[in-house]
Amino acid sequence: MDFIPYKANEYLENVYYQIPKELFITPYYKDLNSDSKLLYSLLLDRLSISMKNNWIDKEGNIFLIFSRKEAQEKLNLSDKTVTRAF
Repeated sequence: MDFIPYKANEYLENVYYQIPKELFITPYYKDLNSDSKLLYSLLLDRLSISMKNNWIDKEGNIFLIFSRKEAQEKLNLSDKTVTRAF
């Protein structure tokens, strides 16, 4: 079989958000709604960007920027629903 490289316009075809299984199988998280779990996956994704930008303080805490407004737009939810998910 010949090697077929990805084209620049195909890059996002295989990019995924990850949701930890723990959110679905651990009783502690059983009351989290799906919006909260999806929001968590978006925050995890944003965390990787923070790491690439070295947004880390002296204690090793990683900082990320993700506004409620951005969460509303990405999840197509109202401000009230996003606020509950945070």
